[in-house]
Amino acid sequence: MDLLFQQLDPLQLPLVNRFYKECRYPAKAGRGEKVFVLKAGTSIVAAVRLSPKADNTLFLRSMCVAPDSRRLGYGARLLQGIEPVLAQQSSYCFPFEHLLSFYERAHYQVQTPESVPSFIRDPFENYRRQGRNIIIMTRGSMP
Repeated sequence: MDLLFQQLDPLQLPLVNRFYKECRYPAKAGRGEKVFVLKAGTSIVAAVRLSPKADNTLFLRSMCVAPDSRRLGYGARLLQGIEPVLAQQSSYCFPFEHLLSFYERAHYQVQTPESVPSFIRDPFENYRRQGRNIIIMTRGSMP
């Protein structure tokens, strides 16, 4: 099946929010974010958001592949599609530990909480206290 990669226009954010809800993924795209999707026909099969941070970095968040489309390489295709954006700015992400090798293949590296700014460390520590099995990863040279 042919897949279409695209950045959504801000007026299309309700489409990705519906996709997240259908996937039972607790995320919502907001203003100022860059939202990218993979579509099969007219249906979104994968989505990711890039949120700008105060230090001119991006935060990769809410990477989601539709449950019936997982293990087909769609997540990797989505990251490949946003490669030009990721190559221009440094970025952070909080992937689940079991996705470490997936993000390493996309050139992300594990960081310790002590090595990142508080605007990254504080939410990370909060998520960990909630029981989320996540790690901090960065891509590009950090400021």
